[in-house]
Amino acid sequence: MFFAETLNGLQYFLYILFLVIGVVLLVKGADFFVASASSIAKKFKISSLVIGLTVVSFGTSAPELAVSLTSSIKGASGLALGNVVGSNIANLLLVLGSSAVISAIAVKQSICKREFPFLLCATILLLIFSFDNLFSGFQGIENLLSRGEALIFVCGIALFCYMSIVMAKKDAAKEGFGEVATPEEEIKELPLSKTLILLVVGLAGIIFGAEFVTTPASKIATSIGVSLGVDATLMTNLVGLTVVAIGTSLPELVTSVMAAKKGENDIALGNVVGSNIFNILFICGISGLFTELTMTADIMTDMVLSLIFTILVFGFAKSGKINRKMGGILLGCYALYLGYIILRLFYPSMVLPA
Repeated sequence: MFFAETLNGLQYFLYILFLVIGVVLLVKGADFFVASASSIAKKFKISSLVIGLTVVSFGTSAPELAVSLTSSIKGASGLALGNVVGSNIANLLLVLGSSAVISAIAVKQSICKREFPFLLCATILLLIFSFDNLFSGFQGIENLLSRGEALIFVCGIALFCYMSIVMAKKDAAKEGFGEVATPEEEIKELPLSKTLILLVVGLAGIIFGAEFVTTPASKIATSIGVSLGVDATLMTNLVGLTVVAIGTSLPELVTSVMAAKKGENDIALGNVVGSNIFNILFICGISGLFTELTMTADIMTDMVLSLIFTILVFGFAKSGKINRKMGGILLGCYALYLGYIILRLFYPSMVLPA
């Protein structure tokens, strides 16, 4: 609603500028939202453990949620799903790869026993729900994520949060602590006036940031697709899988890289795995409740690749450490993946049959 329908050189520049501004608003809006919501939780004497596993986790997924929800409401399923799948792949390959190259990532066995299997189940469930033609036994029907399936995802994220809180408390009890020591212990209880201001500014940043990301991204993708003679839908999906996905993954990237630099590299893997679980169950679930999400062949192909990359990282994690060599492999896989999704713009047959 803020932008013109036709593009020229100046409008391309403005669209890119709005896109960058949108990403900044999303990231900073999420930061303000987490700070204010955590402060409110502290005021009501909610434990730091619960805040960390709920408020902070939801807050770091806010950019992806805002973009996917806005896109789904506008009918741009490709951008909504591309953002989720692309963010998950970027988290696994780009975020973990960058962190491991800086410093080897120590892997807690609890992640391999609980969170990783949960992520694998969520990824497989998304594939099952997506391939309606394959798993329903009926050919010619539209592949989509229905509202009923989206509701299952919402129930799944509620179950994941509950299990995480229960298991974390059990682990703390075994180690002789009454409360888990986490970075969220440092959450400050802010004055009420400042808390409310941050909450309003944060939510506004997320809402307007989503608008400033989705509209320019769609316009740029359509225009470039026309000029290159490629399918506009494929081009829109590409933008969702790359530019938008990387932009909304910035909180995870910054958090993991900074943790690696400080030697707290075990945080990186938990951050990525938790974020990917939220992306699938929470974001696809909430977006799918508003409108059924149509699955295109290229997005479904990327879902399969996401599962393969998840299994690859799981295999690395089972060794007890993701070292620099493994990090280099992950970054190499991401470079190959980017090359593949660009190449298939001109060779659409390189995707799985829908």
